[in-house]
Amino acid sequence: MSNPAGLNPEIQQVFFECARLFDYGEPNDRAIAIVGAAFLDRLLAEMLANYFVDNDKESMKLLAPDGPLGQFGARTTACYCLGLIGKTVKLDLRPVAKVRNRFAHEVRIDFSDPRIKGWCEALAWHRYSIGEPPLNATTRDLFQVGVNQLVTYLNGLVGLARLDRRSLCEHGVV
Repeated sequence: MSNPAGLNPEIQQVFFECARLFDYGEPNDRAIAIVGAAFLDRLLAEMLANYFVDNDKESMKLLAPDGPLGQFGARTTACYCLGLIGKTVKLDLRPVAKVRNRFAHEVRIDFSDPRIKGWCEALAWHRYSIGEPPLNATTRDLFQVGVNQLVTYLNGLVGLARLDRRSLCEHGVV
């Protein structure tokens, strides 16, 4: 039996593991930055897979890590260009990717880094969904709340993408 979000059981397990790792009690900033972005990346891939025609083999060619839509940025652009996400969400996914990349490529980095702070302060989706953050919110708080709000929103869109799944056109004529 399918679940409401349209995720298969294997993907659900990935999300449970990501949710466990993306915990506010996790002391490691690097883990939070990388897991949060990985969570969003997987949701973007699932949304695209649900939207594409029902041909997993061909879809996976596009979504494989070495495929044209195998990277976070390409998936973000594709979801936006297909109308699956709006401008604010697209604009929030970009700094999340920048934060992830900075943590992945710098040995000594944390959320106090000025560039990371600027990217986290630029996150806007959570302001629309839950309001302005408290004045004492840390940069890491802004990142985690921003990512959590994006995850919640995109998770709902994954199932909706399946409702708009493209029809397979057998002979090139719709």
